[in-house]
Amino acid sequence: MKLDSRIKWLWLAVLPPILLSCAQVPKESGFKDVQGLVGERIEYRLHWNQGTDADVEVEKLIDQLLANELNLDAVVQIALLNNSRLQASYEELGVTQADVVAAGLLDNPVIFGQARFPDRYPRLSNLEFGVTQNFLNLLMLPARKKLAAVQFKRAKLRVSEEVITLAAEVQKSYYDVLGAKQLKQMRALIATTAQRSLEMALRLNEAGNIGALELANEQGQFEQTRIALADSETRLLVAREKLTGMMGLWGKHISWKIPAQLPEVPPQEYGLEHLEKFAIANRLDIAASRKEMEALAQALGITIDWRYFGSVDVGISTERDTDGQWVVGPTLALELPVFNQGQADIARLQSQLRQSQKKLKAQAIEVRSEIRALRGQLLMTRNLVDHYRNVVLPLRERIVELTLQKYNYMLVGTFDLLMARQQEFDGYQKYIEAVRDYWNIRADMAKAAGGRLPEAQQKSPISQKSTSGSSSSTGS
Repeated sequence: MKLDSRIKWLWLAVLPPILLSCAQVPKESGFKDVQGLVGERIEYRLHWNQGTDADVEVEKLIDQLLANELNLDAVVQIALLNNSRLQASYEELGVTQADVVAAGLLDNPVIFGQARFPDRYPRLSNLEFGVTQNFLNLLMLPARKKLAAVQFKRAKLRVSEEVITLAAEVQKSYYDVLGAKQLKQMRALIATTAQRSLEMALRLNEAGNIGALELANEQGQFEQTRIALADSETRLLVAREKLTGMMGLWGKHISWKIPAQLPEVPPQEYGLEHLEKFAIANRLDIAASRKEMEALAQALGITIDWRYFGSVDVGISTERDTDGQWVVGPTLALELPVFNQGQADIARLQSQLRQSQKKLKAQAIEVRSEIRALRGQLLMTRNLVDHYRNVVLPLRERIVELTLQKYNYMLVGTFDLLMARQQEFDGYQKYIEAVRDYWNIRADMAKAAGGRLPEAQQKSPISQKSTSGSSSSTGS
């Protein structure tokens, strides 16, 4: 047999696996699927920063949003476009996509050769060359690709869930900043009112109308309001920085602006049973758990089907004997499953599959319980907001008004008026905190339901009673 003929046979053995194994990792890596999953739940634009021209457009969009006062949608949008941890999570798509590509690749062929030299005539050296390929790898290729595809779907669901979680956390942080800002404004008004009251008390003390004790009470109250104002300013600073970090902003972009007031609570809530069913069908972490269970089931099936097969190497070899004659023929190497028949792998996968099934059941139960608990909290907080707005605050305003009338007629002292004002301000503070808590719980409910509640509800800014009501009550 001629040498070029032997080379031809070797190439015929090597070339098909090489052609079958040629594959590239797609640059998108499932990101469009993530956009679709998230888009079904929250309506925001997503972007994966990969050093393209689109990155520049995203930076311009962020600059445009920051140039104006930021509402809730703008804050969430900036965070979803600019949060570095979320960008790092997108790289997991590339890692898992690479695993999918790897699952579709054949093992590299193995080329071997050897030379042996005789110690007597004929003196020609014995040469042998060959190439082998793992044939079992080729047979298992469809099953491996199917398993990798399921794992890739699970990764996309997991990344999509991270987007939903970030959006919910940004919403809560936004409401915390609004509440802290509104409380700080109220504390500033209280401090201003306390300062005016102290100035009046000083004049009354100089005129001999109040004693040293009443003056000391006024001074003590004024100092308390200054401390409370400083504390509210610190809380606002911390809340702003937390939200700034979530939006991925730094440098010149940290001086963003937001509204002065929390939004008003919506006019109605939803039924509990509908929310439970909606959450079970809509949550991405439950869908990811289902995909994990599916992947384990497929892995178990593959292991059971191929438990009696070890490595199967098929190839072709050529050899020259010492007499100069060349021989060519196929080769076959089988691994005998005498000791290891995959018993341990099968047992492990069976346990993992049962474990994932039980975890999924527990997860569904916990989701239903979470929805019920959050809805209970939401209704209680809503009732608290309504009670403060409709009962407590009007009553406190009326008490201050009546106390002020008596004070003007010198029927009550300065301390009585001071106490009435303080109780009014405490009521406004608790009202603002209750509104903030309502929106935080509502954001948690949206997250627990899979990213959004079944229906959109209209929002409108509340009147800042802590400003208008207090100023009217403390005049004179």
